[in-house]
Amino acid sequence: MFLSFLACILVRPPDALAQQTVTLTEPSPVTIQELFKQADVVAVVRIRSGTTEQYPTTVYKAEIMQSFKGVRTGAKIFFGPYIHYRLGSEYLVFLQKSKRVLDPKEQNGTSDMNYGRIDSFYSVMYDGYSAMSVEDICIFDGKDEGCDDGVKVNTYQIILPKKLKTFPVDSDDVNRDDERWVRKSVLISFLRSLSKRESSPE
Repeated sequence: MFLSFLACILVRPPDALAQQTVTLTEPSPVTIQELFKQADVVAVVRIRSGTTEQYPTTVYKAEIMQSFKGVRTGAKIFFGPYIHYRLGSEYLVFLQKSKRVLDPKEQNGTSDMNYGRIDSFYSVMYDGYSAMSVEDICIFDGKDEGCDDGVKVNTYQIILPKKLKTFPVDSDDVNRDDERWVRKSVLISFLRSLSKRESSPE
């Protein structure tokens, strides 16, 4: 009887299990040149505020500190939808303009503040990899005079030209091994060259 029961288990299709199958995938790697072409906005931004409650998606309000494509320096934009960006911090972002108009949720009489209707909302591309932290670090060239602003790039997802020298993350950093630092000034210079190339007539 036990063998018959076991045979039934082995022969019967696992329909219930098949319905619960979840596949996790990473976005395809992309060169930074192609990412620049695909983006509607490329800029260094400083996040001024954000909310995870007032809209159907997470929304950050950011100021454009340096612009390379799509917006002017000093402008304010709204972007999302990921929740791990730090208020007051700077990021190099590659964003696509969303077709969505965001209306705030009904507050049911509460006094929570929101940004009102957002007609122009931008999305971080490639599952969040196109928003890169900008920080002051001291790991460049392994010496104190190597301190500089750096941009942390996931170099598995965002492929950089070989001429852009990268540096390992700090040994105390617990993030993934495929994240590398690039000097901000060097990467900014490269982005400016892409901007000039894209705006030049053929």
